[in-house]
Amino acid sequence: MIILVSITVIFINTYVLSQRNFSLVSDNVLDRNFRKGEQIYNRNQTKLFFPQPLVQRSLLPDLGCEIDDKCSDDTIPYKAISGEGTDKYPIICFNNKLLIHKTLKDTKIGRGLNVAVVDSKTYDVKFIENFDTYLEETFFLRFLRLKLNDGDIAIIASHDEMTYGLKDASLTLLENYGSQTIKGVKYRDSYVMIGQKGLARGKAIEMHQSKGRSDFGSAAQISGCAKFPLGQITPLSFPTLEVNKEGKIAVGTIIKNCGLTATCKENEFAAHVYTGKDNNDEPKICVDGKYVIAKGINDAGRGLNVVVVSNGKEVIRT
Repeated sequence: MIILVSITVIFINTYVLSQRNFSLVSDNVLDRNFRKGEQIYNRNQTKLFFPQPLVQRSLLPDLGCEIDDKCSDDTIPYKAISGEGTDKYPIICFNNKLLIHKTLKDTKIGRGLNVAVVDSKTYDVKFIENFDTYLEETFFLRFLRLKLNDGDIAIIASHDEMTYGLKDASLTLLENYGSQTIKGVKYRDSYVMIGQKGLARGKAIEMHQSKGRSDFGSAAQISGCAKFPLGQITPLSFPTLEVNKEGKIAVGTIIKNCGLTATCKENEFAAHVYTGKDNNDEPKICVDGKYVIAKGINDAGRGLNVVVVSNGKEVIRT
């Protein structure tokens, strides 16, 4: 009886230990394969479902996107090269995908700033744009302010000349994308950057190449493995514009033909615009015989005062 009991105990202990070891091995396999995003099976070959990771990465990078670094699973490979002169165009790669290159079909690429925007959570490409900031900054400034969400990743590469039309508003805004060197970029210098909307100044990945005594700066290049976010993201807020619409537009002094001596044709309307001579004077705008911008009328004051007139000569916005 004692022998039988001993054998039974040994058998039970052996069985329990084997089950526990199997469980430990299984848990390790489950954990390892879950991190890899693989599908695995339990002892009974019943399929266990695990959600696939949000981020998918090609095993091989697109041609031109090769980098020297080997990126870990929690980092993203990137490569950005500015243009050089007028003939060598910029290249932007992200997560092994070629996003901006002159050979890509329907690519938006050219003088100024070439921009790829990526969602910081899914790494989906949201926008590919080119802004000719040699001419002006308006569209670029509106794009950075209004089109991107806080945390969105902006990859920027210059081509040809990018600085002539860039004013302080855009340069300061790029500092809110993490740039530290953008205000030092001069005429025909080269520049590349990876930043995020709301990123603290100095946290972006960037490179600036001065042209020195050459006609153009040499190509600026950054590449490697990045972990996002690049730093703390602080939501950006911008002042809203006060817009008066129909029904809320006040009318000031009424003056026939806005003071013009000539009579307007049927398909025309009289207009008079006055800027004010100094900071103690007020701007004035008269449309079709009515002052709609003046002191105390429709928030006239410092900055730009705008009046929108419909085809029917009605003032619809101020």
